[in-house]
Amino acid sequence: MRAPRVQCPECDRPVALMPTRRTGYGVLHDHKRDRRSLVLCTGSMRQLPLTDATRWQDALPGLSGPDAPPTLF
Repeated sequence: MRAPRVQCPECDRPVALMPTRRTGYGVLHDHKRDRRSLVLCTGSMRQLPLTDATRWQDALPGLSGPDAPPTLF
């Protein structure tokens, strides 16, 4: 999972929150209300705060913890 996920306010599905120019906000990725539908959900392309994200990308294995000193490589 590369982008944080947020519940769509229209269809309640977890959808990717894509980056935007506005600091602290993201745009809901285009998605369909029903998987086999040809019509996009009305919640698509809506700006939501990143604090509403329910799932974030997992930390990669082998990375040091947050207390470790920063390294260049």
